Amino acid sequence: MEDVPLLNAGIGACLNSDGVVELDAGVMEGAALRAGGAACLRDVRHPIDLAVAVMQDGRHVLLAAEGASRFAREHGVEMADPGIFITDRKRQELMQGADTVGAVARDAEGHLAVAVSTGGINGKLPGRIGDSPIPGAGFYADDRFGAVCGTGQGEVFIRLGLARLMIVELQHGMEPAAVAQGAVDHLGKAMKAKGGVILMPRQGSPRAAFNTPAMPWAMAE
Repeated sequence: MEDVPLLNAGIGACLNSDGVVELDAGVMEGAALRAGGAACLRDVRHPIDLAVAVMQDGRHVLLAAEGASRFAREHGVEMADPGIFITDRKRQELMQGADTVGAVARDAEGHLAVAVSTGGINGKLPGRIGDSPIPGAGFYADDRFGAVCGTGQGEVFIRLGLARLMIVELQHGMEPAAVAQGAVDHLGKAMKAKGGVILMPRQGSPRAAFNTPAMPWAMAE
C-alpha cells in the first residue's frame, strides 16, 4: 500500500508545512510483544520495512529522522530520493482526511501482528510524529487478546492510548464488536474527534468501526 499514490502512505503521501513528505510506520508481533517504529522519514523507500528492522534489531522501539535513516542504510533497508514521494503536488497539498493505511493479521497458529504506515496530516509541522509509530496509541498486538490499528487524528489517539485501551477491554472480556465501536464512540464523545479502527480478535472475524463518512477496509482468509 505504500506504493499506491492514492493512499496517504509512501508514494503520494500528504505534505507537511514545508511542502515535504515525512513518513511514519509501526509494527508489532503479539507473541512476544515485540514492536518497532520509525518516524519523520524523508528518504526511506518503504517505512514499514524500517519499522520491521527496528523491531528485529531489538535495542529500541522507535527511531526518528536522520538517526532512523542512518539505521536504515546500515541495515540494508532500501533508500530513495525524497522527491520520489511527491507525485502530484497540488493534490497532495489539498489532501484532507486522508487515512493511515494499516493491517492486522492472525496466522494459522493463532499468532497476531499489526502494521501501519502513514504520511500523517496535511500541513503538519516538520518533525511532527503521530500515533502510527507508537505502540499503544495507533496500534497494538497481544496474542492472548487481539490486535488493533487505527486511523484519525494522531494526537488524540496518543492522548487516549486508544490501541492499548482496546486490548485491555478485550482482556476484560468485552465482545470485539463492542470494543471497536466503543473506541470510536470514545473518540467522538471524549475528544470530539474523527477516526476509525480495525480489530482482529484472538478468535473469530475482524471488526471495524468508524465515525467518518467512509473508511474503506477489506478482509481475506
